[in-house]
Amino acid sequence: MSKKKEKRIKRLRKYSLWPQIIETILVEVAFIVAVVLIFMIDIVSMNTNLVTIGSKDCDAIVEYVGKGWDSQTASLSSESETELNNIVKYNSEAIGGINILDDDFKLLYKVGGPDINDSNFKKDFDLKSFEKNGLFFSEESADLEEESADIILFKDSENYDSKTTLNNFHRLFWGLGDINSKEEYKWATTRNGYYAMWILYKTEIPGVNAAVLKRGFQSEIDMGRYTFMGITLLIVFAFIYIYEHYKLVLIILQRRKIKKIIYTDTATGGNNKDFFVFKTQKLIKRSYRSSVIVYLRMEKFRNYTTAYGIKAGDNLLEDFYKKLTSLIKKRKELAAHLEKGDFVLFLHYDNEELLNIRMQAITQALNDCRPKQHLFFSVGACRILTRVDVIEEKISNAGAAISKQEGSSSVLWFDEAMREEQVWERLVEDDMDRALAAKEFKVYLQPKYSTKKEELSAAEALVRWIHPEYGFVSPGKFIPIFERNGFITKLDDYMLEEVSKLQASWLAQGKKLVPISVNVSRAHFSQYDLAEHICSIVDTHKVPHEYIELELTESAFFDDKQVLLDTIKKLKNYGFKVSMDDFGAGYSSLNSLKELPLDIIKLDAQFFRDIEDKKRADLIVCDTIKLAKKLGMQIVAEGIETREQVDFLAEQKCDLIQGFYFAKPLPIEEFEAKAFS
Repeated sequence: MSKKKEKRIKRLRKYSLWPQIIETILVEVAFIVAVVLIFMIDIVSMNTNLVTIGSKDCDAIVEYVGKGWDSQTASLSSESETELNNIVKYNSEAIGGINILDDDFKLLYKVGGPDINDSNFKKDFDLKSFEKNGLFFSEESADLEEESADIILFKDSENYDSKTTLNNFHRLFWGLGDINSKEEYKWATTRNGYYAMWILYKTEIPGVNAAVLKRGFQSEIDMGRYTFMGITLLIVFAFIYIYEHYKLVLIILQRRKIKKIIYTDTATGGNNKDFFVFKTQKLIKRSYRSSVIVYLRMEKFRNYTTAYGIKAGDNLLEDFYKKLTSLIKKRKELAAHLEKGDFVLFLHYDNEELLNIRMQAITQALNDCRPKQHLFFSVGACRILTRVDVIEEKISNAGAAISKQEGSSSVLWFDEAMREEQVWERLVEDDMDRALAAKEFKVYLQPKYSTKKEELSAAEALVRWIHPEYGFVSPGKFIPIFERNGFITKLDDYMLEEVSKLQASWLAQGKKLVPISVNVSRAHFSQYDLAEHICSIVDTHKVPHEYIELELTESAFFDDKQVLLDTIKKLKNYGFKVSMDDFGAGYSSLNSLKELPLDIIKLDAQFFRDIEDKKRADLIVCDTIKLAKKLGMQIVAEGIETREQVDFLAEQKCDLIQGFYFAKPLPIEEFEAKAFS
């Protein structure tokens, strides 16, 4: 499994709740922040007109009064008065009027608006001062008419600055400097929600001050409105809270459902391989000693479903799973269905013998699920060696052990030799196509000698793999693998092509050709047009057909006999000779002689190797040669290694001898030297 895929599956299994939890928190926090901002904006807007009255206009008023005041006449110049009237006129919402006062608050001059002395301001007004950074204010509450106001004084006897005055005013509004913000404007608010206050500014002229009536319109805080808003927002918040947490609960339930789906086997309704791997990986981290992965296979499960139906097969698997879960230790051991009739178990064991006894009891219990039907089981096992063992690999290893012992309930243990065999098979299969394209498979020729003149009369083409990394690879290490995976048919074609090229080359050089036999594997006979296919390869190189011998093994006889017979007849009609290799190695040799129109039979080398009863073997060889002669067939004896064997076969009139006595399989150059010298 690729890392990307593994991460994707892991992410799906985890299905993290954090995104939804974060979303819930963010939504709730955002709502709370929004509520706070709404209230703050609403409160601030109630005081905006009062706070934002322009400091530039106040500066201009002080400037015009300072420039235009005539102390002798106690009046303003016409130019300054005009400017001040314009300020009042164009800023009537913020400025209600301008009074020029002396230091005793006596009115000297008035520009627009009311007279400060016309207000209900009492002569004995008790002005309690709280001096804080030059700030003085009145604590007296007043119930004023619309154009009346209390007096608030901002003084700085040393360094007068209107901006500082306004900043102090802002500090007062925001409740800075030990001032209670809730009480600040009570005295400046009328019943109509009208704000008005006189603010006194000092001018550059000693004893002359400019009093400015600042005003604004706002409603008083309506507690009923804020109560309604609060209840509404609380309901909305409750809805959001319930909805977000409802979504969170749904995700938790959905996560559990997805997890259950991912880990449930559809055939048995129990645990599947994913759950088994996940849970076992956790279990071995706690304790791995004396633990084993057992692969249990019901043999011929497909045959069972064919005979009784798919539904009956599923019911059987379900019964198997229930039985297995009842026979294992809960919380310490596990069982799961893999595929078809395969199950996997995680068990604890004391020793191999006891595990074998236990598995026999388990397979017997599974047989009892269908007492009227005889069921066959195979059992493979692989030990858990460390806490970090990969469970998928252990399952695969235990399954690989089964192939060594099918149809038996006794446990076969996976070992290092099996692992090496698996690794080698994987390497071969990964490399075979590349090797074929690179022509790493070399043709070796083993001469066949006649018994009469003992001269080279024919040869057999044998394949050898010269690997760039592993060097010379014996055919026994790759041919069985190719026969299992079907690649042998490609190799057959390759060998036939190479031999045809070789024969064509010798023919062009005027050399005397000898027949060369080429193996045709059992898998090739499933090809209905095999004869035509072989003919097309040989004819491409214009090689006479009598110089190509096609050699098949006796095992091919166990497949479709009619297809085999038809193919042999076609090949003979095309002029090819057909031989049977390893004659006598199987149990149907006489049958094959009876039914197949063969040209040549090759006596298996086992007839001539380390035989206890040599006389009996020689008798069989003699009669076989006589029988073949009567059927018009040639005889080739292979695996001949001694002079005694050569003399015996010559005496029995065997046609050809192949073996190390005359020559081992040779590279083409060495064969040419031996054949054409």
